[in-house]
Amino acid sequence: MMIALIPYFEQPETTLFGSRLQAWDVFVFLGFALGVFIAARAARWKRRDPAVVLDYAPWVLLGGFAGAHLVHIFFYEPALFQENPWVVLYIWSGLSSFGGFLGATLITLVFFRRSNESFWSYCDPLAVGMAPAWTVARIGCFLAHDHKGVESDFFLAVDFPLGPRHDLGLYEAGLSFLLSIVVAWLFFRKRSPDGTVAGTLCFLYGVVRFFLDFLRAHDARYGGLTPAQYGAVVLALLGLYMVAHGLRFGREQKT
Repeated sequence: MMIALIPYFEQPETTLFGSRLQAWDVFVFLGFALGVFIAARAARWKRRDPAVVLDYAPWVLLGGFAGAHLVHIFFYEPALFQENPWVVLYIWSGLSSFGGFLGATLITLVFFRRSNESFWSYCDPLAVGMAPAWTVARIGCFLAHDHKGVESDFFLAVDFPLGPRHDLGLYEAGLSFLLSIVVAWLFFRKRSPDGTVAGTLCFLYGVVRFFLDFLRAHDARYGGLTPAQYGAVVLALLGLYMVAHGLRFGREQKT
């Protein structure tokens, strides 16, 4: 008999100005606001211009949501597009986290190229803000039960109506909180070379996400892996490159 420690609950919601407001909406907004605030403070601490972070924030939000929706439609539920091509405009009809990362990455490259600011000077403060932002956003995913896993008798499984299952939103929130501590320690205590903090976050999250996705129940799979797992491999490799670049650049500055 499967026993779950966490009872099932419906997503909390309320109304605001006549519109339905769900827990996911609130926590994603709070996570984004917290991330921008922390990233701006981290930029100031590193003697960078926090205004650059504030200018960057709305663009990365738009790019992230656009990428998240498009990747979800084309890689997770392509049948929806075949039935109704207009679904690409229904941003509320599905989001992919790695699609969000892809969209945010493209916007980031364009933003820093056009602003004439150095990406390497700001990527670590942005990473310090990103980790806690993701933690809060994933709490919203847990409250909405957006990422149901396979059946399990693990003590942190959620007792869904049809039986206990892993809830990947909960696991990611907890692990992202730990990553927040790691990147903050590297940034504020170790004073690591530019790029190494962001690279460490990319690598660790990529590894964690790759293995967590084996617990997902119904996600589309290609060659036995989810689209996010392929993205996780790319992200981890990108993280290694960023760490290597930062360490090499840091050594060159000292010589």
